[in-house]
Amino acid sequence: MIPPEERRHLNHGPRAGELPGGSGLIEVVLTSTVSADDVVSRAKEVLLVVVSMTAEELVSEAAWAGLLPTWFLDACAPEQSSEEAAAWLACWRALDPDARERAARERPWSVADWLHWLQPEERQWYWWDALVKEEGSASVWVEVLGWPAPLGAFEWLLRAAGAITVDMKQTLS
Repeated sequence: MIPPEERRHLNHGPRAGELPGGSGLIEVVLTSTVSADDVVSRAKEVLLVVVSMTAEELVSEAAWAGLLPTWFLDACAPEQSSEEAAAWLACWRALDPDARERAARERPWSVADWLHWLQPEERQWYWWDALVKEEGSASVWVEVLGWPAPLGAFEWLLRAAGAITVDMKQTLS
């Protein structure tokens, strides 16, 4: 999906009868203790900034502090030194598989790590649509280029926006 199309999806959703490209859609079900509508709105706010950038601008991390919302920057982890990253990796490797998955899922992402996965050559998912089901629950559909797709950056965005749980449901066409 090209940025103008994704921007249209973020602002208005898909057109009537519009079909996804790639491998189809993944439904991402989120729950929150805050308004699910707020979670969806916050995620859209961040993605609208990203899709407005050129590939060259996405690389320049210096500008991001002034572009991304403060709530998102505050939710992100501080950048780590190589020593800090190595220490965390050593601790993570010592965990059993379930604890590894939980630790990786619960760990905040740094802005640089998150931006890496938003680079055009890395990104394999695009906002398709969202539906708030009730106060603390929503579904967001993303178009994926293939399956499986690296959706960790999208999951982090939803968690930073206020989601408590994020579950992927394969609904590929």
